[in-house]
Amino acid sequence: MEKKPHFKATLTYLKTEDGGIVTPVSSGFRTIIKFPDDMQEIIAHQTFIDTEIVFPGDTVSADIYLLQADEMLEKIYAGQDLDLLINSIVIGNGIITHIYSNKVNPPKP
Repeated sequence: MEKKPHFKATLTYLKTEDGGIVTPVSSGFRTIIKFPDDMQEIIAHQTFIDTEIVFPGDTVSADIYLLQADEMLEKIYAGQDLDLLINSIVIGNGIITHIYSNKVNPPKP
């Protein structure tokens, strides 16, 4: 069963010389997301839109699914900034452009 994304975001990965990723990453990449106004770090599954591979320094659109983030879903909103981390090191940043669902258990059709 495929998980439906919670939101769409524009993500910018830092260049390697700025502390970003060293090698390209592919769609399905998992990283930690941290919102500037919250101390909680959340694992996020990224599905890139219009590309399968992202290189250091690239900016892409991605659908994001947050793992085990029920309490966070009601706090997110379009226009909210976020940081991308690996091992507590910021490798990029982004902004939420669209919320698909911020309900913990959306009603079934």
